[in-house]
Amino acid sequence: MNDTSLTDIIEIKPPLELDPGDGSGWAVWVLIGLFLAGAALLFWALRTPAQPRPETPPDTEAQRKLRQAWVLIGTPALFAEAVADILRVYLGERFNFHAPERSSEEFLQELQRMPQMTEAQKTLLGQFLLFCDLSKFARHDPSEDECRNLHTIAVQLVNETAPTLPGTAPPRIDPPQLKS
Repeated sequence: MNDTSLTDIIEIKPPLELDPGDGSGWAVWVLIGLFLAGAALLFWALRTPAQPRPETPPDTEAQRKLRQAWVLIGTPALFAEAVADILRVYLGERFNFHAPERSSEEFLQELQRMPQMTEAQKTLLGQFLLFCDLSKFARHDPSEDECRNLHTIAVQLVNETAPTLPGTAPPRIDPPQLKS
């Protein structure tokens, strides 16, 4: 070992003492103020009861999702599956049963016992689900016209089964116009 390396070590200096008169005390007061403001906001947020958000009616939610489904029109199989799922979820919520977990056959059997739908609606729904199952399980790619027809049927079924106020008609949803 070299003796010069030990003498090169610089002695450690003691910590600096802050004088409250030099203006550094304001930082402590700012931190205390911020802490108290944060605590007050947290107390207020936890004390104020959350306002319940009004639930969107199932028919309104289904119509919104059906409008959004148009982005899938370029992939017909996905479009058909999405529209079918939207309609299944809507009908399950509307009539209080678990539609998405059931096969189309089970779904239709349960709907046959539902007095809220007409026979024409049940028949139309059966044809709709059969066509969607072909697309899903038989790998049938529907044409754009078939997709538009599926969408029209889904919108029709939502509109016809939606609860309405006396003297009002359900809203009409038109497909978007494609630009040529």
